[in-house]
Amino acid sequence: MVDLKNRKLRWWKIIIGGSGGQGIVTIGKILAHAGAERGLNVTFLPAYGAEMRGGYVYGMISFSTRELFSPIISRAEFGVFMNEMSLQMLRQYFNENAWILWNSSLINPEKEHRTKSIGIPASELAEKLGDIRIANMIMLGGLAKILESEGFPAKEKDFKNGIKEIIGDDKKSLNNRALLEGIRIVEQVMQNVRPVI
Repeated sequence: MVDLKNRKLRWWKIIIGGSGGQGIVTIGKILAHAGAERGLNVTFLPAYGAEMRGGYVYGMISFSTRELFSPIISRAEFGVFMNEMSLQMLRQYFNENAWILWNSSLINPEKEHRTKSIGIPASELAEKLGDIRIANMIMLGGLAKILESEGFPAKEKDFKNGIKEIIGDDKKSLNNRALLEGIRIVEQVMQNVRPVI
């Protein structure tokens, strides 16, 4: 649990984007759950088009050790993108030194040149694990590792608890495997080791 009275002001602002059916809202809910479990103040603002599948979907998630006054993010420090359309639409909302995590199965690597940018072939890896729908959990695992490096207090078990709470017991095993795969890949990239994919 975070000591909200004695801890210095910290916040983490995240934008996640993709299209309907890629599990963007699910990522947001699990993130929010993990942060709340650690005693952080949380806001989550999802937005999506009228189409259930194929339309744009994005979410703005803020965590802070102090009170949050608005769910809207004008400048984010972390981004997760499942497809190219969402990256192009939302890249204007990021600081120069923001961490950007992108699904390299669906996004051309030439589109993202930031120093703190990591491409993960999440869709391909999800298929290898047995279900394309868990690509979002691979990306969540990668984000969890990046957040940990930036002082975010939620740990692996908090994200696993979020998976159990939001997705359910019957699907937690495969989703947990995907989460760990994302953590592993980003960990290797951060250690300057070519990840084994």
